[in-house]
Amino acid sequence: MTNTQKHDDMQSDEKPKKVIVITDADSVVLHKKLRMGQLVCNSCYIALLIVFTLNYFVNDNVKLATWLVSLFPLLIFIPGLLKPKHRTYSWMCFVLLMYFLIIIPLLMSSWHWSYWLMTILVSTLFIAAMMTSRWLQYWNYYLSTKTQNS
Repeated sequence: MTNTQKHDDMQSDEKPKKVIVITDADSVVLHKKLRMGQLVCNSCYIALLIVFTLNYFVNDNVKLATWLVSLFPLLIFIPGLLKPKHRTYSWMCFVLLMYFLIIIPLLMSSWHWSYWLMTILVSTLFIAAMMTSRWLQYWNYYLSTKTQNS
């Protein structure tokens, strides 16, 4: 992807606007990144749901209400993940910050394997969702410019 600047009709106090140009060669790389990001997101998402569920069944002191409260914020994103939208991935990042803030003190107080696994999954999912959101925005922009030029 290349960024170019327009210098048409600019006044001295205005910043030049950046125009994003995505070539067909760039789109191939972008599509590969997008598919890989979606694969990592979906894998970590499902793994996180499984870890929360296993933690509920293995741990005697975890109540049903705690399990449901831990799953509900993640389950909201299922429709957006099935039909990919960049806003879904962006909002997932905000929700994952909440999980991160809850899991880190648990990890520091008790070095249980499930807390380590949750921390790794939440961190990986956060980074993957952030990047997938950006790649999906670029991909949608590329598709819109492609249809306009046709």
